[in-house]
Amino acid sequence: MAPMAIQSSVRRSGIFVPPTTTWHPSATLETLRKRSELVERVRRFFAERKVLEVDVPVLQGGANLDPGVHPFVVETNQGPHYLPTSPEHPLKRLVAAGYGPVWTLAPAFRADERGRRHAPEFRMLEWYRPGWDDWRLLREVLALFDVLTGWGITHDVLSYRTAFAKYVGIDPSTCPDAELEKLLGADASAARTPSGAFDHFAALDLLLTSKIEPHLGKGHWTVLVDYPVHVAAQARLRADEDDHPVAARFEIYREGIELANGYWELTDSGELAGRLETEQAKRAVMIPRDQRFEAAMAHGLPDCAGVAVGFDRLVMLALGLTEVSTTQAFAWGNE
Repeated sequence: MAPMAIQSSVRRSGIFVPPTTTWHPSATLETLRKRSELVERVRRFFAERKVLEVDVPVLQGGANLDPGVHPFVVETNQGPHYLPTSPEHPLKRLVAAGYGPVWTLAPAFRADERGRRHAPEFRMLEWYRPGWDDWRLLREVLALFDVLTGWGITHDVLSYRTAFAKYVGIDPSTCPDAELEKLLGADASAARTPSGAFDHFAALDLLLTSKIEPHLGKGHWTVLVDYPVHVAAQARLRADEDDHPVAARFEIYREGIELANGYWELTDSGELAGRLETEQAKRAVMIPRDQRFEAAMAHGLPDCAGVAVGFDRLVMLALGLTEVSTTQAFAWGNE
């Protein structure tokens, strides 16, 4: 029966279905079968390495406060709760409790994200390795990516400063605002705060996404490292080869698409509280911090490394698709 005929029969039963609404899945059956096989490969990969699969809450009492990321709020009879922008907080609580290496493939939600490679609801593959640093974890991420794609582990490593020098022609640590504004052109307005002030760091982030990322990962993996302090988030700091402070953080790209974001995790709870307070103060809407997570950090997070992978994006690339919506049984807007 054709979709319109189905809608007509539903209307006759007393249920109104808007003409533009379709009940059909967003992904083909073949895509979902292949996606299921990729999930099973992930499970085998971690089972062989004795990393424990866990489920984590979808409602949290406090929000993840990652720079530039905005959560959904859900009103409950116990007050507002937040849909996780990543499963980071509950996974770190498990590590802090001594549960060892853990992983999950969990729903994640980010408000105001929509596009061919973005969706407000998606699946995040995330795991933590006690006793590891970011470089050791990077090798494991590439090994998993090879298992899922068959593309090997050949990669190049590029520092944040080198990437700006190569593709934008500037040193991001010294470039004046006037030059950044000129480079952004018509997009410069997006780097202004609500008060109209030019945001130097927002400008760098825009240049990274618009002028650098499209060049990364062409034909092999590109690993971007040595991020500046302003985007350290929950990564610890260390000195680069020029003795400049940088974040112990990496991102992995393929065909211009960011797939993984890994940290050698910050374990200093006082430093973390300061960073979260700074991020909280930047927000136009007050969002409460995750008190249980911060209590776990105060108890003590072991030395560890963690990584988050946009699983829908990885599936999209592995299957030769062009939009994340076609990897999801029911994409955003068709839920």
